[in-house]
Amino acid sequence: MILLHGTGTHNKGAELMAIAVLQHFRAKPNPPEFVVPAQFGPFRDRAKYGLWTLLAEKRFGRSKLVASLAHRSFRKKYGLAAEENIAAVIDASGFAFGDQHGPRPTQLMARNCRRWKRQGKKIILLPQAFGPFTTPAIRTACRELVENCDLVFAREEESYRHLVDVVGERANIKIAPDFTPLVQGILPEGFQPRNGTVFVVPNMRMLDKTDRSLAERYIPFLAEAIKGVINHDLNASLLIHTPEDRALVGPIQNACGFQIDVVEESCPLRLKGILGTAYAVISSRFHALVGALSQNVPALAVGWSHKYDQLMREHGCPEAAVQAGDQNGLTAIMGQILKEPTRSTIIDRIREANDRIRQEIDAMWSAVDEVLAPVQSLVRPTSAV
Repeated sequence: MILLHGTGTHNKGAELMAIAVLQHFRAKPNPPEFVVPAQFGPFRDRAKYGLWTLLAEKRFGRSKLVASLAHRSFRKKYGLAAEENIAAVIDASGFAFGDQHGPRPTQLMARNCRRWKRQGKKIILLPQAFGPFTTPAIRTACRELVENCDLVFAREEESYRHLVDVVGERANIKIAPDFTPLVQGILPEGFQPRNGTVFVVPNMRMLDKTDRSLAERYIPFLAEAIKGVINHDLNASLLIHTPEDRALVGPIQNACGFQIDVVEESCPLRLKGILGTAYAVISSRFHALVGALSQNVPALAVGWSHKYDQLMREHGCPEAAVQAGDQNGLTAIMGQILKEPTRSTIIDRIREANDRIRQEIDAMWSAVDEVLAPVQSLVRPTSAV
């Protein structure tokens, strides 16, 4: 069994990463079973994806409850798996380890990896953003984390540099892009795309992960972007990529001074399908940007960490990452992605980048499969649980 760590249905990008992992392994002739922590999401979501639930015994102590849960027949009946049943751990946190999140997530993951390594499990961190790591506490945790992993994939050059700054260059640290582009989107039943629609995707993290001055400029900046879309004779719609971002709809509409169409979809595959119909996308959600760019839709990134700048650079459009409040930058790049002939030139660059990125994703999965190949218990039938 494989423990899928760091994903969940609380965030559509995290859910899409889980789907990408499951699609890769379930395409194999004898696929492994997957286990997730209970925090992955409600039972119905775990059941929908055919996932076992990790039995976290430490939470209960050595009680009679745990003793009863330990019986294999009970665990199998209710889809529970103990840590002893896990042969490998795959983490797809996206961006959890670095100064912006404080030392605790890195320290907790480092402790987990130390324990898992002692148990003989293979540990792989799939492509994600890392760092920076500047305090002694988080640098110590980062070093321990990397030392106990079989493979660590930084999602881009800057994240790679942050890791190397702490641990030096190592054979187990590699660079690979976000791996969700291989997942195909689908259109919701009855969805009627409008020609010339630019989706604007807000993100609550722009208010709580940025300094006060940037956070205060964010809503007015999106309002100016929406007005710019309309001034180009195009349609602007808000696309809610994650439920918590609904709270931004009212403030954005108030800043605009008029009502804007709002599109909301709970399924990450349908969200990606919707993004594929766009004329362009303006987004502060990382995986909305990936969903658009991977379908050759030009995009403008307004982000809160280095991962946004690096994503646009990776797709040949470094100028399309702008900071909230940079009105001149917004005006310039909107003119390029919305009007010819520059629009077609940008789309050509994105298309060329996507060809390379898909090859890099295939190479990443080959490296993962090679590390996991010796672990025979990955294909153990569920009756062994």
